[in-house]
Amino acid sequence: MRRRADNRNKELGFTFVELLLVLSIVVILTSIILPFSDKRLQQQSEEDALKEFMSVVYEAQLYAITHREHIEVVFSEEGTSYLVTKLDETTLIEGRFPKGMRRGEGTKLKRLSFMPNGDLSPTGRMTFVTKTLGNVGINFQFERGRMIINE
Repeated sequence: MRRRADNRNKELGFTFVELLLVLSIVVILTSIILPFSDKRLQQQSEEDALKEFMSVVYEAQLYAITHREHIEVVFSEEGTSYLVTKLDETTLIEGRFPKGMRRGEGTKLKRLSFMPNGDLSPTGRMTFVTKTLGNVGINFQFERGRMIINE
């Protein structure tokens, strides 16, 4: 009878080796999954920043039409942030791109200017450099600030 009691005590838990095996599997899976989630988070952040920038451009155009004022979207020297301003340099909106994303240096279109009727002048292509999406181009057309995104 003593033997049965001893066997039961030994079988109540996991051995140290079994626990180490499970922990090592969890660590390996985590080390494999974590880099992919960081890249996906950066990609989502860049996509959201592009959508937000486009919304800001539409909002600037709407403000120009509604208030019958000249409105500009101006970028910082580094191209990592932008401002929506009036002619008197009053700031309406401030925006910043996530780390690793900026307006391309070779982009000829440096600022967006909306006339009081909502037309955009000058028009052209603006390129954004991102870590995960590569170079993303946005074409700004003349009338009513239509935008076309090319990845």
